[in-house]
Amino acid sequence: MFTPLSRRNLAAVTRSPVGEVAHRLFFFDEELPLGAHNVHPVYAPIAKVPVNVEQAESPESSVATFASSIVGLEGGGYRLYATVRPATREGLEMRVWESPDGLNWRALALRPQDGSEAINRLLIEGVPGDASFMGQPQVVPLRDGRWRCYFWKHRDGHVRYVIAESEDGLRWQVPDFQRPALFHPYDGGLWEWAAGLAPETYAEKVILSDEEMLRHKRLASNDATFVYYNEVLDRYECYSVWLHPAIPDRRVEVDNAPGVHRVLHRRLSMDGLEWGDPEIILLPDARDPWDLQFYYLAVQWHLDWMIGSAGHYRVEDGQQTQDLTLCFSRDGVRWARPVRGGFIPRPPEASEAQDCRGVYAPNTWLDLGDRWLILYTATPDPHNRPRGRSRPMGAAFAKNRFVGLAATRVTGGFLTEPFILTAPQITLDADIRGWLRAELCDGFGRKLPGHHLMEGAPIRGDSASHILRWRDQPADLHRYQCLRLRFEYADGEVYGVGF
Repeated sequence: MFTPLSRRNLAAVTRSPVGEVAHRLFFFDEELPLGAHNVHPVYAPIAKVPVNVEQAESPESSVATFASSIVGLEGGGYRLYATVRPATREGLEMRVWESPDGLNWRALALRPQDGSEAINRLLIEGVPGDASFMGQPQVVPLRDGRWRCYFWKHRDGHVRYVIAESEDGLRWQVPDFQRPALFHPYDGGLWEWAAGLAPETYAEKVILSDEEMLRHKRLASNDATFVYYNEVLDRYECYSVWLHPAIPDRRVEVDNAPGVHRVLHRRLSMDGLEWGDPEIILLPDARDPWDLQFYYLAVQWHLDWMIGSAGHYRVEDGQQTQDLTLCFSRDGVRWARPVRGGFIPRPPEASEAQDCRGVYAPNTWLDLGDRWLILYTATPDPHNRPRGRSRPMGAAFAKNRFVGLAATRVTGGFLTEPFILTAPQITLDADIRGWLRAELCDGFGRKLPGHHLMEGAPIRGDSASHILRWRDQPADLHRYQCLRLRFEYADGEVYGVGF
């Protein structure tokens, strides 16, 4: 197992070791495998689980783990940096919790209780002016043991992604407020070049030199930003929103930003301070609804895959809903979406359930051994009419089950990608309520003697480690050969192959 620079970097805890390959096939491509018939991609089952986040003051305050941070503690347990909209006053605050299990979170006492101020409110020095509207903290562990925090600061004409540093992750200092990581187009009232955004009342418009204006444009972004340290490549990576000018046939006037379409971009940095040029990585395409926009992208490594939680935002009047859709990549640039829509099911909007309108991702998932836990933000509010009712909720799913290929009662099947068998046996992660048979083939898909379809032992049941067998011909005879598998099955889902 890959050992990250410390347990604090949870987004990389199950990444494959450097220099090794993962011995598992997933079904993350948008195109069906060769020979596919009567199968289709489906999300794996996911179950909602109760979580408790202690409120240090009014329980009516809105708590959002979205675009906030969960980090691992060296002695075990977790720390949560989240955004709170207080019920008793206007603004946004960043607060801190800790948990032994990821399910029960207690407010971390950073200062004595003084009545109106939450004891777990994070204070950051070096922020000028009005500091009552700051949120979405992205806390990143540094190689030298220190911490860095990126957060959005509003007020006084500022709408910028500020950088702070800390020795212990609790006491923070902004070294240079004038050198943020990113600028929102509203920063300084500079809305005229912001791709059609309407003016806001943040401040009087400031006058910038041509050089400064170009800097603002190059570092432009919306909020909903995620930052990670990639220890394998020794660089920082930022995934955020790019504001594309609205085009007439996709424009929706009821949206809170009708003049733009939100798409996703990436930036890279060697030091996490000076960020490179933007690179567009995800736009809606012909398979998507006409009004779809992408609101965010959080990234979780698992084995040799980057697994993204993307914000699937329907802006049409009457929807204004946010879903978490899974996407998959090897390089962070090309992302596949074999299933499009909500991974975490939302109840009907009319139900007024906590997560009936919005599901927003945290920066990372929590590894619970055989399961992943997503501590997501849920809201019953449409995006264009927020009422401050966000709450954390939990959802858990099996460690290696993301997307499967499903067959109904009509027999389906497919041929896998080629792989080299290194284990003494081949395992199958599948839930088969009907039946499944497998055929072992060479790299070109030709049947191997003794391993034909009808010579394979039928597979039934739900297991992450079904063992494929062919009469008296063990797969071990073909170790270190290039192979493929041909499956035929009915009433079941195949999630992966271990080899």
